Amino acid sequence: MLVAAGAARWVGDARLAAAAGAAALSVLVALFTGRYTPEGRFGGANAITVVRVGLVVVLSALREVGPFAALLVALFMALDGVDGWVARRAPSTASEFGARFDMETDALFVLAFGLKLAQDGRLGPWIIVPGLLRYAYAAVVSVSPRLGEAPRSSFGRAVAGLMMTSLGVSAWPLEPIYAPIAFVASALVVVSFARSLAQSVVVRA
Repeated sequence: MLVAAGAARWVGDARLAAAAGAAALSVLVALFTGRYTPEGRFGGANAITVVRVGLVVVLSALREVGPFAALLVALFMALDGVDGWVARRAPSTASEFGARFDMETDALFVLAFGLKLAQDGRLGPWIIVPGLLRYAYAAVVSVSPRLGEAPRSSFGRAVAGLMMTSLGVSAWPLEPIYAPIAFVASALVVVSFARSLAQSVVVRA
């Protein structure tokens, strides 16, 4: 994904990152065949996440960002709440795969739509950094035998929600506050991943 993001930025086409991410998530789905839920079924919550992946692809392919894009971002986030509600209503559908699938879909959105906003000149290249951090962190953890992935925290979830909201606000855009909100959210994402990296040392220890 880091390579795909670099290529997308180089050619100015966020669709490359979105397509690469969707393909990677398809591989994840294939690897977990039969283990999507405790009962083995794919489940309604995971089906909703598939729709959210589709929305990321659509957002990256829009001719320009604006109110329609902001509405799609709002739908993306609303469906995030719905799939969690569905999983809680039917505990037999909750699984490690579902949690991972949901988290990686959020990460793809932050990267792909951040690239789109930078591509259209709505925000500076710095908006790509939050999206890159998830994949950089995963790469560091996977290649270092001294590190383990830190558990998700309430702080991390809150920051992720703020980051996604700020991208929607930037798409509208709400002048003159959208850029400062996105900048603050991006800074908090950096702090969140720094905390996770520090905790990763503890997890492995």
